Amino acid sequence: MSTPRTPARRGFTLIELLVGITVSSVVLLAVAATIIAVNDIFQKNTVSKTAVEGSRVGMDYLNRTLRYAGYGLDPAIAFDFGTDGLPEDRKDNYTEEVEDWGSFVTDDLAFRYRDPMYLRRGQLDGTGAPPFQLTLEPAANFGQPLRQGQAVLVACPGGQDYFLGRLAADVTADGTTASLETALAAGIPGDVPKGCMTDSTRMPFVMLVQEKRLRVEAHGGRPYLVVKHGWAEDADFDPIAADVESFQVSYQMNRPPANSACCAGQAAPDGAVGSGMAWVLGDEDAVMLPKYDADVPPPTYSTPYDDALRYNMNTANIRSVGVGLTVRSVRPMPSGKKNQARRLFNADPVNGEDTFFRTTVETSVRIPNMTSRAFFIPELRAAGVAGDLKNVWGG
Repeated sequence: MSTPRTPARRGFTLIELLVGITVSSVVLLAVAATIIAVNDIFQKNTVSKTAVEGSRVGMDYLNRTLRYAGYGLDPAIAFDFGTDGLPEDRKDNYTEEVEDWGSFVTDDLAFRYRDPMYLRRGQLDGTGAPPFQLTLEPAANFGQPLRQGQAVLVACPGGQDYFLGRLAADVTADGTTASLETALAAGIPGDVPKGCMTDSTRMPFVMLVQEKRLRVEAHGGRPYLVVKHGWAEDADFDPIAADVESFQVSYQMNRPPANSACCAGQAAPDGAVGSGMAWVLGDEDAVMLPKYDADVPPPTYSTPYDDALRYNMNTANIRSVGVGLTVRSVRPMPSGKKNQARRLFNADPVNGEDTFFRTTVETSVRIPNMTSRAFFIPELRAAGVAGDLKNVWGG
């Protein structure tokens, strides 16, 4: 009787082991490469997302707020180009180094507009010298607390005379009087109360004026695009976007049409010839900004629309504002690829090649309130009053 034979046991051959290890390694390497690639994409998107979001938020704010410039004001005082209180007295391309971050370059954009939600009546005293005492009409008060430095516009019915002042001290919501210092530089019409300002029978309008200043400043070791609520160096501010490497501003001036009766072919305000870009100030190597002085008088509401005063360098002739932002990422890119910011307007890159991600956005914001088509004062016409009778045209 024969005994059943037990099958022989055998393992993997060396060739089988090598094939299995090779196949497993290829699969594992493919999985690892996929994970690494996905992680790189995630890290890249994470690094760039903050910069892209910052540039979008900054540009949205500029688009939304800059359109108010000049609302309810004489266009000649809508934009401010003074340099008092600015670092190094620079309005254009101020550069600063931030420790452990790098350098940034910034222009300064300052503009005014009337608060559309505020209107009172009142009168100024007749002393003829600041500070001027403002007294609201009987039974009226300011309605809200106002801080020292707040700009206040006092304007006659018809808008022929106006005075822009600043509160010399805080006022309470139930206050009825305030002391005003002069806010405008000498030479701008309306810096001395006159006409109806002191006439209780023709009580002028009292309005709040918002003053915004946008620029890049270093806070907490990072450069922020901030909006200051006033001209003062220590004015309250809000951060708009972080890690802004460059903020640039240019101004498109009113240009005479080809069929202009007075000024066809007139040279651009900066004296340049050739391209139409010569009518854009602040975007070339030679710094040239709109200005207000005795040699560059403003147009008035009675100035014809086809007149040389409409085509000079006065700030009243600004028709749109170009703005540009370069925002840098918080961390270097994981790829390690080097790049450098591009030239933006008249500002060269302020940092060398590095591995940070950058996004640059530019736009041009039309300023609809600068065309002087109607008086900036609330509508009020009274027969027999010259200033009021003039407030019948526009559109």
